[in-house]
Amino acid sequence: MPSTRSSASKRRLLAAAFLAVLLPSCRHQASAAAFDGKQAFALLERQCAFGPRVPGTAAHDSCFAYLVARLRELAPVVQTDTFTYNSPDLGHEVRLMNAVARFRPKSKERILFGAHWDSRPWADRDSIPAHRNLPILGANDGASGVAVLLEVARVLRKTGTPIGVDLALFDGEDMGTEANPSGFFRGSTRFVESRGDDRPLFVLVVDMVGKKNLNLLREAISREQASNIVDMVWEEARELGVRNFRSGPGPRVYDDHVPFLNAGIPAIDLVDFDFPEWHTAGDTPAVCSPASLEAVGRVLVTLATKASFLSR
Repeated sequence: MPSTRSSASKRRLLAAAFLAVLLPSCRHQASAAAFDGKQAFALLERQCAFGPRVPGTAAHDSCFAYLVARLRELAPVVQTDTFTYNSPDLGHEVRLMNAVARFRPKSKERILFGAHWDSRPWADRDSIPAHRNLPILGANDGASGVAVLLEVARVLRKTGTPIGVDLALFDGEDMGTEANPSGFFRGSTRFVESRGDDRPLFVLVVDMVGKKNLNLLREAISREQASNIVDMVWEEARELGVRNFRSGPGPRVYDDHVPFLNAGIPAIDLVDFDFPEWHTAGDTPAVCSPASLEAVGRVLVTLATKASFLSR
């Protein structure tokens, strides 16, 4: 019969061997379920590799096919919607396409995160006149918000959610001009009009969230019309230690949250409008940062997976 000391030693060795196998697996699972800024940045670059995603172009169609395929790998339900817009600035009708990925699709209590995936047809704010009629790549203004949502989708597939979560990609956000403002927010307007009674508890739009040294202020329209949602999101960021969410007031930004607010749905815009490359040829991946994408993504994942707002 083996001695007690020998048996205890064997148990310790077996326990150590078990932990040696288990801990790397646990670390891998925790890593897989965490928002990864580097993966999000790769998704930003992947969108930009198609070129400018201007409605009516082959790059636009190809990118949408890629985005929908990616979402279908991750979400149990993905819905698409195709519609048209006769653009006075482009001089012709274009096909626009929205998509929404739904997690826990049967849940009645839902929240929605949204971003526009198109890029602007003109670099009309560029300092070089020859660039102003060229389309922009839209790494920050377009691809950054979508990259965040795609990476959020990957995480939610691993973690699940206690409530319904919709991730919406809006087309035709950036086709307007001062002369023809009707070209703005075509996709989000269509989305609101087509959903009927399918009304989320709140909407959080992410736009221009990829720039280096991201500073998110409390956007003015959001602050005025959905201050409780703003406060909740900023408190979540504070608890996570995400310092990119600043306490000060931000400028008034007309964005994809406005059609939801007009329909009486609480909605806010996460946007850093202090971006010199806005609507210029300089809006490329070089001015974006994985750290910025991760800061925003961590907050969205926490909102979706903890749903602590339900008890507030």
